[in-house]
Amino acid sequence: MPSLTDYSASFVITKKFQRSKVNENVLKNAVSRTLQIKCNRMRTFIDENHDSLHLHISQLRQFAASTGGLVLDEIRSLVWPVLASSLVQDSFTDQETASTFSDSDFESAHSDFTYEEHDSTTDSATILSSPTLKDLQSHREWNQVQMDVQRTLARFPPDISDKERCTLQEDLTPLIVKILWSCPRFHYYQGFHDVCLTLLLVLGNEKAEHVGTLLANNGIFRGYLLRKLEDTVLRDLDLMHVLLWKVDEELEKVVRAVELGSLFALSWPLTWFSHALHHYHQIVLCFDFFLATHALTPIFLTSAVVLWRSNAVLNCSRDMASIHHLLNVIPNDIPVQALINDAQDLFRMFPPSRLRGPLMEDYQHLINISRVRKPSFPKTSLRKWLVAGTATAAIYVLSRYMFITSSY
Repeated sequence: MPSLTDYSASFVITKKFQRSKVNENVLKNAVSRTLQIKCNRMRTFIDENHDSLHLHISQLRQFAASTGGLVLDEIRSLVWPVLASSLVQDSFTDQETASTFSDSDFESAHSDFTYEEHDSTTDSATILSSPTLKDLQSHREWNQVQMDVQRTLARFPPDISDKERCTLQEDLTPLIVKILWSCPRFHYYQGFHDVCLTLLLVLGNEKAEHVGTLLANNGIFRGYLLRKLEDTVLRDLDLMHVLLWKVDEELEKVVRAVELGSLFALSWPLTWFSHALHHYHQIVLCFDFFLATHALTPIFLTSAVVLWRSNAVLNCSRDMASIHHLLNVIPNDIPVQALINDAQDLFRMFPPSRLRGPLMEDYQHLINISRVRKPSFPKTSLRKWLVAGTATAAIYVLSRYMFITSSY
């Protein structure tokens, strides 16, 4: 028979649980009210400036990059096209990947999130004659895109009817190939379909094509579509290791000791996290943030995610395969908004010019970069790895040689 002490302990635990649930509900209600207020403010602003939103890019960026992002897809459908037409450019990007289009008169961003580089906004891509479906089906990338679309739509988005899934499939493949059609030199990479699917779900077909074409021709995706991944995204991911070193030396030492490299996070910036996150609301929140901020913020968010998992890494088996597997799978309950805030803090503390300049030089000196060789790997092998995965041994070989480049 339970004692009085047992009943007392059970009562205390029950009370604590009830208080915890009450506090949790209070917090949720407060967040909900705050976001509702933000929605009302954004709706009012959009209604008042509907015909001149492009003149208020600073305010739109502030809405998108602040807590909760743009909140609703009805707001995103109006704001994303404006943000995509005025992307914050990366001044480091060379002529091969930088936009060749003239600057517009959009004002610079002036929010609580301060950009170090001047933003350069661009006009839309040169308009080509609209291809027919037969033209699109003759494109060299059609078959690969179609296979990736079928594979992705088998799992995402969840909870939609078979009819809706078929419609998405019919729309998504032509959408992607139309974007590729806008530049004859574009080469599709596996993961770009995840980006385009998100655009399609939020914006619908016509706006998704417009925004996707802007991102492909003027944004960070231009480099991914034109050049080898080891010369673009993997080079940018080298910066993650510098950030780990500056913020959490113990974590960085473990990552370096097991020669982890960056391939575990390859899909994160390549797909703006749309391939790695589990929930739609998490993905669109990331898109809000990336559309409104510097082209390198996906790398800062990647670093924030790894830093968030520091304790798990330090308590994990100290071998490359175990840590790679741990970090490669993003937890279902990842606090995306908090990590976006962390990414903004990292950007303020270590802006791109400093990160790529003196900090990278110091880090290269630390790891004695002169001893590291970097072979050339074909782009196709990396792209296949992104979706299909490889054996641990293959990951190990790629990771150890691609750990840090000397191109900064």
